[in-house]
Amino acid sequence: MIFYRILDNKLYQAGEVERLGFELSEGLRMPDEYLEQKEFTLMRTCHGLGDWGIVSSIPKLLKEKYPDCKVYLPSVKLLEKLFGNQKNQWGSFENPFLNVENVFKNNPYVDAFKDYIVGEVFHDHYRIYDANKKDIPLVRQMLNFWQFENNEMIDCSPQLYFSDEEIKRGDEIIKKYAGDSEYGGLLITDRYESQSGRYDEETNKEIISYFLKKNNIPYFYYTYKPKAEFPFDFNGCLDMRHMDVRIQLYIRSKAKFNIGNHCGVLDCVAGQSKVYQVQRVFPLNQNKIENEIYLNKENYKHLIDEDEFKVNIIKDLPDKFTSKTTTSLKWKSDFIDYFRDEKFKKMKILEVGSSLGHSTRILSFLFNKVIAVDTLPERHITSSKLNYDRDNIEYVIMDVYNQPWNFEHMDIVFIDCVHDYAHVKSDIENSLKYGKGTIIAFDDYGLFPELKKAIDEYIEAGVLKLETYLGMPAETNFPKTLNKKLKDWEGLVCQVM
Repeated sequence: MIFYRILDNKLYQAGEVERLGFELSEGLRMPDEYLEQKEFTLMRTCHGLGDWGIVSSIPKLLKEKYPDCKVYLPSVKLLEKLFGNQKNQWGSFENPFLNVENVFKNNPYVDAFKDYIVGEVFHDHYRIYDANKKDIPLVRQMLNFWQFENNEMIDCSPQLYFSDEEIKRGDEIIKKYAGDSEYGGLLITDRYESQSGRYDEETNKEIISYFLKKNNIPYFYYTYKPKAEFPFDFNGCLDMRHMDVRIQLYIRSKAKFNIGNHCGVLDCVAGQSKVYQVQRVFPLNQNKIENEIYLNKENYKHLIDEDEFKVNIIKDLPDKFTSKTTTSLKWKSDFIDYFRDEKFKKMKILEVGSSLGHSTRILSFLFNKVIAVDTLPERHITSSKLNYDRDNIEYVIMDVYNQPWNFEHMDIVFIDCVHDYAHVKSDIENSLKYGKGTIIAFDDYGLFPELKKAIDEYIEAGVLKLETYLGMPAETNFPKTLNKKLKDWEGLVCQVM
């Protein structure tokens, strides 16, 4: 491999290396004097859509770490000047250098696309790898070189930003072809039938057929050959083959999920839609995206088991449509999906307002320890009967508004207690004591205006960062609740900044 330097708008070969970047133990990082200038260029030496997509979170993270910095991207003109002799290596793109705009167009954290850059450019070859851990995503390796700490790059998932015009056009297409129903995205490229062995057509057929059968919803699709020639059937509502790539990305970003063979288009939307990709590269190494789900013949049946795991947890729990003292089944399902990652299994969660134990049961399957707090002992009795088979729940009888929070350190707090402005603020303030990176989940966000107002104030002030919404959307009617109609999403997950 050739290590490149880019200096004063020129590309130089710095020599051959066995591995790009610098080993963690060497201690090499971005020079302080460069960081002090606060004018940064994000550059890649690979030019596929996915190559740019997997680093699309970097401008936002740079702005968060260095609030008054400038972040620049190379223009198409500059990329052609530097890498023009590589243009034909990206055969699926007529002009691969346009991908920098396809990914970063309308990104509010990018200050300009530059035709000329003075000085050194620290591009994607400048990364920090760990010789003992080969699967650290490239975006994290690059940010490590930029002197980021782990807590400063918690969410490195790809992010795309769309103009009002793109959103309007995309929504019109979605409405026309999918109506108001959920829909999926399917992508099959010519790699689908390639690379025999661990990656082959039979494996693809088995995995993709399972998902399409399990999720009988409309699909916006891109296939490299006519739909009828594939060995599986699906409800294709629109072929996106000849659609503008930015509109394709927007539609995929709004899908319930996207599935296909390994492709950069799906990488780009992995931060905004659940993505399942049939694994093409073994091992993934730094090509992985942390929140993507990579499927192969060995592991996809495990994913089926995980689906059954979720069903078994919530199958006997009530729905908010029939009981006012619980969350919707959709909220429960979304919560499990968000927190089912292996990293959460070692964490501890505080449940403020555990009530009858429905949510407590879910928490006990996802986290190492649950501290369930309520003021009424009879509620704990009911909960303990429901959760008789769970041994990681600690029940605490306590008035959280008149007694100090002397719990051990909590990684996550689930707030579902008194739903007025003052009490919710009190819950949030107590939760903030657990420090930066603490995750706070909420129920009834869209049902109680004062609760929503309090949470929104912390988000707008930058104290909390919205991570995801949970449950049912605005305008959903819950006939058993005091405030029957949601004015916004049922719940949400935030992180302390």
